[in-house]
Amino acid sequence: MVNVMAKRAGVLLGAFAIGAMAEYFLLDRRHATRRRHIARERGIAIARRRSRAAVRRAKYLEGVAEGAAHRAAHVLPGRNGRREALDDVSLARKVESIAFREARVSKAHVSVNAEKGVVYLRGRVESDREIDDLLRAAAAVEGVARVQNMLHPAHLQG
Repeated sequence: MVNVMAKRAGVLLGAFAIGAMAEYFLLDRRHATRRRHIARERGIAIARRRSRAAVRRAKYLEGVAEGAAHRAAHVLPGRNGRREALDDVSLARKVESIAFREARVSKAHVSVNAEKGVVYLRGRVESDREIDDLLRAAAAVEGVARVQNMLHPAHLQG
């Protein structure tokens, strides 16, 4: 009996809701047209926002997938587990960025060139200790075959 009463209450509420919507959107002569237009525009706006959000999520996930593919492809760098040699300019820039940072030496008065894996350091630094630190750091950079020292301490500058 309770089930029958609940079903009847549900049917009655459903009929009431349908009637209220019909009155709101169809039967009200003054405002029904405006309400239908507002409801349609809101629905379109919601669909447009959700579409844009879906595109943003898709682009984000595309970037995540590209990053994962890049990381997977570069687990073993180079071909057959060997790295390809850097060109001279790239090697010189790599030495500048890594060696000077590790040796804590200013690169203001030092130039770095590379030719076929040989790195040439020219210019002046503050002390002999900085020369040794810079030579050690440059030789440790991957891709450097040899370091040619043409550095001199600043106190020898005339």
